[in-house]
Amino acid sequence: MTKIKNKIFLLSKIKTKEKKVSKKRPRMLVSNKKSSEQAEQFRIIRTNIEFINQKRNLKQILMTSAQSKEGKSTVIANLADIMGRQNLKVLIIDADLRKPSQHHILRVPNSVGLTDILRKKLNYKDCIQKTIFVNVEVLTAGITPHNPSELLSSVVFREALDYYSQRYDYILIDSPPAVVVDTQILANQIEGTIVVVEENNTKKHELQNILTLLQKTDTTMLGIILNKTKRKNHSRYYNY
Repeated sequence: MTKIKNKIFLLSKIKTKEKKVSKKRPRMLVSNKKSSEQAEQFRIIRTNIEFINQKRNLKQILMTSAQSKEGKSTVIANLADIMGRQNLKVLIIDADLRKPSQHHILRVPNSVGLTDILRKKLNYKDCIQKTIFVNVEVLTAGITPHNPSELLSSVVFREALDYYSQRYDYILIDSPPAVVVDTQILANQIEGTIVVVEENNTKKHELQNILTLLQKTDTTMLGIILNKTKRKNHSRYYNY
């Protein structure tokens, strides 16, 4: 897939109802679901990414959204879980230094993280944590800094990405909504970007605006995930 211009590539549709209460977020993980329907949707996304990777050698995938609370962070955690089950070694990086959430979703401490690496307080290995998922590790955001944009634009972040890219099959980067300047800084350094949008919530002009913003960076637009969709028939699988 090439950079999105006039066409939007739909990677998949996902039925979720993410709550704003962080304590309930783990319930949204497909590993906690009795039904495999949502897991199948994430397998579709994983497969689509692998097809893309056959043409492009990319490991770093940024996920952003038009606005907050569209389920982007939970999508990342679920996708990492499905990738890990396929014997892929995955690292989640929470680069949303303003409102981090991966430590809530994965139930891990956030006392140290990406900010400690960017400030050169700790090395690349010291902040990596195991997760409940097989083959999945996480680098949480760490303590919220006063200068997130400056830290993310530093050469240290680029060096950290290069280091992790040599040790993981995929790196999934959680970022703020695309209108936040941090995300545009991140996209300029990361190989591919996926946009998560919420059905019946994200306006068409909002989506077009963020696509325009991202096209100005060096990232490759990989596609869009339509989140929180409703089933329109009784089939086990979604039409896509």
